[in-house]
Amino acid sequence: MHTCSKSGFLCVLILLVITSCYLQAQPVRKPNRYVAEAGTYLSSSTETPFWLRANQYGIVPYRSPVATFRAGLYSEYDSSRHGDGTWRGSKFDIGYGVNMVVNGMQNGLSYENNVLLPEAYVKVRRGIWELYLGRRREKFGLADSTLSTGSYSWSGNAMPVPKIQIGIPTFTPIGFTKGWVAIQGTFAHGYLDASGYIQNKMLHQKSLYLRFGHQRDFMRFYAGLNHQVVWGGRVADPFNPPGTVQSDGKLPSGLKNYFYVVSTLYPKSNDTSEYNYFDLTNRIGNHLGSIDVAAEIDLSSHTLYIYRQNIYDDGSLFYLINIADGLNGIRLRRNDDNAIVRDILFEFLNTTSQGGPEFIIDDPKRRGKDDYFNHQQFRDGWAYRYHTVGTPFIPPGLGPRDQYPYGSFTNNNRVYVFHTGVGGSLPLSGRALMSPITYQIKLSYSHNLGTYNVPFSAARKQFSGYAGIVAPLSILGGLQLTGSVAVDAGTLYQNSIGTFLSIRKIVNTN
Repeated sequence: MHTCSKSGFLCVLILLVITSCYLQAQPVRKPNRYVAEAGTYLSSSTETPFWLRANQYGIVPYRSPVATFRAGLYSEYDSSRHGDGTWRGSKFDIGYGVNMVVNGMQNGLSYENNVLLPEAYVKVRRGIWELYLGRRREKFGLADSTLSTGSYSWSGNAMPVPKIQIGIPTFTPIGFTKGWVAIQGTFAHGYLDASGYIQNKMLHQKSLYLRFGHQRDFMRFYAGLNHQVVWGGRVADPFNPPGTVQSDGKLPSGLKNYFYVVSTLYPKSNDTSEYNYFDLTNRIGNHLGSIDVAAEIDLSSHTLYIYRQNIYDDGSLFYLINIADGLNGIRLRRNDDNAIVRDILFEFLNTTSQGGPEFIIDDPKRRGKDDYFNHQQFRDGWAYRYHTVGTPFIPPGLGPRDQYPYGSFTNNNRVYVFHTGVGGSLPLSGRALMSPITYQIKLSYSHNLGTYNVPFSAARKQFSGYAGIVAPLSILGGLQLTGSVAVDAGTLYQNSIGTFLSIRKIVNTN
């Protein structure tokens, strides 16, 4: 079944919400932005190179060649709303967006659907609060948003998960601190696939981040965390459940277990019909996330941003035995949108420790072997529609039957990555250009060790590079020409060179 078909209920619900708002005379406006794009992916091998498909919200297939068409419409919040976030003349500000992707492939994998719906949402804002329902592109974590390898736990690598979310979407000063402390956060309930090893899984997600320092201070500090939980559902084959799941194939669900999921507390119960030993000693659901810290320093003509994401999965971080793991980044940004070199980024990602090669539950110093993104109950792993939700450098294993989806999700979660990115504008001029050409360069080297349970016989070394430009052409009222080239060289992926070429039209009606 196509992704668009599976999300039919979501589309209908969104239309009903919009119609209801109209009937109640709420200020829903016509779309004020339209986007259409046509392009093609080509590769020297059957695989699309890593940096052409990674962190693209699951819309770029693993296989090439691909012809793609994308179209979307959006209604953004009214820019004339009052300072408290409300829309002039109304208590609420309402927006929505829909985006559709049609991919045409000759040799795509079975799960790479031809029609995708990566965005379909309604959002409502009042004051500092926002509520949204549907699918929307998001990233979580204190990291660079453009040149990064991607936040550890939620990078934008997979298609957005349908959910309902309430939150404070931008850093908002806390009054009694006179604005020195600002807060940003979310709380969400989502629905994962009806298919997979565990069917009808649910997502619990929350995040909380604080900023210390005024927006114009010389130095600002950030700290916070995000918490992701996959829970509920039942085994696809109820007649052959694994030993970590109850004999009826159902995983704990319901309001009582939702409390355990949200609070991270262990269930206090002797009810063996609902819980087994795995549930009682490993919490309800698959919990993971990161605890982040960052600093931003104003250097007048430049801004320096330094960040660290600490990984937690099953308690190792609490005892600091996997403290070596995490995402480390530093970005220098020139405070000039048209600078030839505006951003320079360096990152180092390490996931090789995992608290060590042993897991002994009663010994805090040996509670390792975290096996990031794998789970003994939720064998579909930390993924949505076969794409890693977190960092794309922990990829799904798509090989023999002892790998995903029959065994563990990934066969490679012990990696370290050295990454650099550069972005800016090229000072070219001419009648054909409406504004400067922008560019991005990404260069990544990874050292891949497999997993503790099944290590690679020899480390797999991989280089992945990318260079792309966006040229704003003046023809036909304004078009964007996108051109990208990427290369993979190493022993993890097929050696290949690939390209992406597209023409995009954006119409703003404001």
